[in-house]
Amino acid sequence: MTKLLKSLLVALIFAGVALMAPTAARAGTVTFGTTGSFSGGGSSITFGSGGNMLQLIFTGIPAGTSVNANPTTFTSFGTIQTVVTGTGATITPGTTFSMTINQTVPGVGSGNLTATLSGTISQNASTGTITFSVTSVIINGVTYSVVNNPLALVPPATNSGITSIQGSVTTVPEPTSLLLLGTGLLGAAGAVRRRLKGAKQL
Repeated sequence: MTKLLKSLLVALIFAGVALMAPTAARAGTVTFGTTGSFSGGGSSITFGSGGNMLQLIFTGIPAGTSVNANPTTFTSFGTIQTVVTGTGATITPGTTFSMTINQTVPGVGSGNLTATLSGTISQNASTGTITFSVTSVIINGVTYSVVNNPLALVPPATNSGITSIQGSVTTVPEPTSLLLLGTGLLGAAGAVRRRLKGAKQL
């Protein structure tokens, strides 16, 4: 009876692993890209006038970029570069930024992370800040979240004016696969009970 029980338990474990393995493989790979716009316009915006100006330029992640989130990975969602002429300029109050996550794997969908900007940026100094009001979005079971919020924008004299928007990508197992796993485990447990009951009656 003990030998039979061990054999059934081993079979049960292998069944669970077999059911979960395809789910983990699918859920781990995420393919996406990002685009962004300032105040409902394009991917760049300019402040100031004459010889004293500030330009902010967003560069997104190329479409089709793949990461392995199993279940979580940290990656850049894109960069904002500051370009200054003269003494720079102050970001106009109320300036907004919207970043769109465009996902293709494990399912097609999109979502927006939104923020406001403030501060003054010159060649060597910056009080520029981007503050996200929507910090995460879920697309077909994948959660995209901004890691640092608010995020300070560096001046051109630091890292060529490039600030990376860091984020986390988290996946969850597919509900249908979890249902199959649960059903399989319940069936196997029932088989073990029946075998043990039959062995006791002998």
